Amino acid sequence: MKDKKWLGEALILLVVLAPLVYLATVWNSLPEQVPLHWNIKGETDNYGSKWELLFVLGGMQLFTYLLFLLLPKIAAKRNNIKLMGSNFYKMRLLMQVFISSLFVIILLASADIMDISVNTMIASVLAIFMLLFGNYMTSIRPNYFMGIRTPWTLANEKVWKKTHLLGGRLWVLAGIFGLLSLLILPNQIAFGVVIGLMVVPMLIASIYSFILFKKLTHQ
Repeated sequence: MKDKKWLGEALILLVVLAPLVYLATVWNSLPEQVPLHWNIKGETDNYGSKWELLFVLGGMQLFTYLLFLLLPKIAAKRNNIKLMGSNFYKMRLLMQVFISSLFVIILLASADIMDISVNTMIASVLAIFMLLFGNYMTSIRPNYFMGIRTPWTLANEKVWKKTHLLGGRLWVLAGIFGLLSLLILPNQIAFGVVIGLMVVPMLIASIYSFILFKKLTHQ
């Protein structure tokens, strides 16, 4: 059992370190100033040094890894995190794959070896993330670090469960529609659609949590 646990942790570490290893291999070939941000048209609107790229993206990777590694030990509702069992591990892995994918996309764009629009690639990763992560939202138990954390979901476990059931379904649908939009719409419009599809389902779920809480407390 311990061997299986360590193998699982090694897989997450591999996902975390892979983009950093790739960055090390292309470091000397990167220009001193590399793209760090793109506008909705996919045009670079902010540059920074290679060290800034390493600090921002590498720091985000390591921070996310350490936070979710320690969460079952430091969270106020840590027992709920532990009760999520293998689903918590799957969500950790999925989140690290998501961040690593964004890291690699930015590295490829910085090295100028990617023909596809940066925004299209990022939107594709976001849509796939919504599609996959939405399937696990119902397994998220009440906590203060992840999930749809409104005052009403945190105050009532039934509201938490039903809100995450709705939010998960909406995100799966959003992921599907996001991928379809990337196939049929112009790049910059599709990018805006995907961003909207990430936000709107969470707003709907948050409003639903308020309405459901009021309904339950007035029964």
